[in-house]
Amino acid sequence: MKIKYLILCVLVLSTSCYKNHLYVQHEKMDRDYLASSHTHTPDYRQKHPPHGQTLSIAWDFPLSLFRENLNMILTVRFWDNQQDVFGHKMEFKRGYKTYRFQDDSDDKSKKILTYKIDVYNEDGCLVDQWKHQFWKELIEINKDEDVKIIEDDDESVV
Repeated sequence: MKIKYLILCVLVLSTSCYKNHLYVQHEKMDRDYLASSHTHTPDYRQKHPPHGQTLSIAWDFPLSLFRENLNMILTVRFWDNQQDVFGHKMEFKRGYKTYRFQDDSDDKSKKILTYKIDVYNEDGCLVDQWKHQFWKELIEINKDEDVKIIEDDDESVV
């Protein structure tokens, strides 16, 4: 009987720890994004509501990891296969950062396709990572520095 209680205690204690230190939320910005839409209060932004997307990143690192001077790198890939990279120094062990991607222009190419968040310590070691479910490394083909031109000798062709 004591063994069952011991096993139960070990299971409860071993499952209570968590590893995820990053929390990410991807939202659409439109008229419903404004608080005045829900409270029915006057708002000059109702005439021209924001259009786009937000990416909210929250973190909560243990003090032992936070003391390693953490830096967050956000890589966002858009539907036109362009990528933007943002850096943020984490000054508090717990906090959040919101990135807004406005879509007010005629060019609608700034819609988020996928994203990845990497957290590095001062030594450049990866501490934590969050990947969107569609994230894959970008394969860049035919970049000028990757293209090798091979001269073909006419004499060798028969």
